[in-house]
Amino acid sequence: MSNRRLTRREVIALASSVGAVGFAGCTGGNSGNSGTNTGNGNGSGNGGSSMTLWAWNDPGLSPIRKEQKKQLAKQSDAISNISWEYYPFENYLAKATTAIPAGNAPDSLALSVLWVPRFADKGVALDLEKEGFDPSNYVSAARSNASYDDTLWSVPWYADCRLIAINKKMFKEAGLKVPKPTHRPSWDEFGSWVDALGKKHGTAFSMSAGEGFDCFALSNGSGYLNEDGTKAIINNNAALEAANFLQPKIVEDKSIIARNPGGTLAVEDFLAGESAMCFAGSWNYPRLRDSDLDWQFNPYPGGPKVDKSHTWSAGVFYSIPSRGGADKKLGLEWLNYINSMEVQKNVTKAMGGFPGRKDAYETKVFKQFIEDNPKLKPVAQEMENTVSFPSHPDVSKMWDAVHTQAQAMWQGKKPKQALDTAAQEIDSLL
Repeated sequence: MSNRRLTRREVIALASSVGAVGFAGCTGGNSGNSGTNTGNGNGSGNGGSSMTLWAWNDPGLSPIRKEQKKQLAKQSDAISNISWEYYPFENYLAKATTAIPAGNAPDSLALSVLWVPRFADKGVALDLEKEGFDPSNYVSAARSNASYDDTLWSVPWYADCRLIAINKKMFKEAGLKVPKPTHRPSWDEFGSWVDALGKKHGTAFSMSAGEGFDCFALSNGSGYLNEDGTKAIINNNAALEAANFLQPKIVEDKSIIARNPGGTLAVEDFLAGESAMCFAGSWNYPRLRDSDLDWQFNPYPGGPKVDKSHTWSAGVFYSIPSRGGADKKLGLEWLNYINSMEVQKNVTKAMGGFPGRKDAYETKVFKQFIEDNPKLKPVAQEMENTVSFPSHPDVSKMWDAVHTQAQAMWQGKKPKQALDTAAQEIDSLL
């Protein structure tokens, strides 16, 4: 029986607590929010300046950000009030690129990894290395995603990876042995899980239509671009093999659900008891932890061409507009706060992502939290296998091209035709 109605009530309760997690990944691929909410500052600092911060709508992250603004305003001598403004992910880039030339830029704004290269390339982001930020302080994938042209343009609040979440009870009911949490299934093994779970429960696996496909392609040795960034490879044999593996299970068997952006999230199917496995991000950890399910993370299934799971490394990155009315001094106060050890060492506890800073991993707080929460061991393992996004100004268009064709494949379009179209669109951007 579905728990979806109960789960949604629980989600509302989660969204009112500081520890709630974002509903959408750091790339925003499944954000279904369309309203606009403006935060009102409640800071009590000694300074007299008010600053404005922007982020995309994410009810789970909003409580954390509200708490952060209180903390910064309380400790800052320059800031007395901080206002958060939220916009839909789908409109966020257009909103920002319109506001900055018009002189309506925020003092700092959250960026997806899909946008950092464009902001840097267009010269509308502040060069943070000139402001004293050291790129060598960050873990490799976070540093790569925060940079463009070998220069740091943003500060990673957190980094993340993608995994699968498993409902252990539903596994046992289907006669399956629950794997060890750090076990990486092969496609053959994963396919046997899907068949058994689908036969018993109807739906075996729920995934994001586009990013779910990305993870299968990456974990078989494909990606968007070749190593030197000169040619699209999303239509190579490894990616085609991934598409051919998934399509019959989605289109014919219907044992895998592929969720499109703007609708139900894969994790919601899982939390509602309607899917035995789901595509999950490390940022989903607090929601899963606080559910009543008997669950665990496992690495993404590895394809026959590679011996590791590879998924995107993303996260949330904060930048300062270099013009458009942004107050550089206030923006730097915010970035220094996000970059502080107090924020970095507690980010996993707060929302499931892992610290962007290397030295946060060595703190007693972080080590103790991982020790006390063994379900995060697969995250710690898989963070080392993540792949950074192509550092190209039009990477968001590449993302759209691939995901549009992925959605078409799950409607029955021939995989080779779909992937060739995506590759052509990517090559036209290079």
